Amino acid sequence: MCNDFTIEFIGLSSFTITDWWKESESHWVVQLDPTTHQVDCPICFKRSSNHARPGRRILRHRHILGWGDVSVCVPIWRQRCDHCALTFTVEWDGIPIRGSVTDSFRQLAVKQCHGRDLQSVPRELNIRYSTLERWYYTDAPRGLPDPAYHAPPDVLCMDEFALRKGHRYGLNLMDARSGHVWQVTSGRSRSQVRAALQAWPFVSPPQVIVTDLAPGMADTVRSIWPETTVVADKFHVFQLFGKSLEQKRKLSTFRGTQHRGRHEQRLLHKPMEQLQETEQDELKAWLASDPGLKELHTALQEFRAIYADENPERGVRAFERWLRNYLYSTSAAVRRIAKTLIQWQDEIKAYFTYPL
Repeated sequence: MCNDFTIEFIGLSSFTITDWWKESESHWVVQLDPTTHQVDCPICFKRSSNHARPGRRILRHRHILGWGDVSVCVPIWRQRCDHCALTFTVEWDGIPIRGSVTDSFRQLAVKQCHGRDLQSVPRELNIRYSTLERWYYTDAPRGLPDPAYHAPPDVLCMDEFALRKGHRYGLNLMDARSGHVWQVTSGRSRSQVRAALQAWPFVSPPQVIVTDLAPGMADTVRSIWPETTVVADKFHVFQLFGKSLEQKRKLSTFRGTQHRGRHEQRLLHKPMEQLQETEQDELKAWLASDPGLKELHTALQEFRAIYADENPERGVRAFERWLRNYLYSTSAAVRRIAKTLIQWQDEIKAYFTYPL
C-alpha cells in the first residue's frame, strides 16, 4: 500500500520506482527507471539502440508545505537511430531536457502564485524570484480559458493601467459579471484603443461597455462597435468633483498640518449624513467662510442624490435639472465640471439604465 501511494504521489507514468532514500530531514530522493526499453527516433520514427548511459539527473519534483521537498532521480539515455544514424537524448514525459525541476514542480510554483504576490512564493519554495517570474509569465497564460468555449460577455469594463507610471500604459477588457479579464493590450491612445477593440477575441461585441472619461473614448468605442451602449463609470464622474475639491481645499485658509489635511478631506468628501454632529458644525462654519468651496460642495451633495435614485427616468430628469442649475454657476470649478458632464451626458444617462 505504501508503494502504491508513493507511485501515485510521484505521478510519472513513464517510470517505475526502484529505490528511495533520505537526503536530509526535509528532503527525500526517489530513484526512477523507465518502464520501456524501446525508444523510437524522433525524426524517422525507426528503432534506436543504446549509444551511452552517462548517468542520472536529480530534479525537484514535489514540495510539501511545512515539511520539505521530494526529488526524483532519473536516468540520462543517449540513443542512436539504426536507420538515419541520428544521436539524441531521450526526453521523458514530465522531465524537461534541461533544468533542475520537473514540470510538476514548475506547475506547482505557478499555482502557488494565484491570489498571492510573487515575492512570498520564492522564499517559501527556496527558488530565485527571477526564475519564478519567468515560469509564471510563460506558463500562466496556458491556463487561461479559450474564448472559443465561452459565451461572449454582455457587459464589458474597459480601463487603462500603468505598466510604468508616466511612461507606459496598458488597456484591459474585463467581464463585468465574472471579473475575468479577457484581453490585455499595450497603449492607451485612440489608435491603440481602436486596435484593441478590433482584436476582441469574440465574434459578437458586448451589449454594454463601461469606461472612464478619457477624451474620445466613447467615440472610439462607437466607431468599432456602433450598437454597443457606452456607460460612464461613476467613480470617474465623482473624481471630477474630488480633484476640484482638493484644489479648493489647498487654497483655503483652513490648511494646516498633514493630520489636519486628512481631517479636512474627510469633512469635504464624506456625505454630510455620515459625519458626526461636531464635524457637521465645523464643516458648516468652514463653508460659510468660503463661498466658492460651499458652491462646489453643495453641487457634489446634490449630484450624489442623483446617483442614489434607483428610478431611471427620475434620475435622468434630476441630472438634466442639475446641469441647468450649475452650468452658469458662480464657481468656475463647478462650471468646468458641468461642461465636462454635458460632453458625457449620454453616457452618464445610460448609467441609470445599466447601473454598472
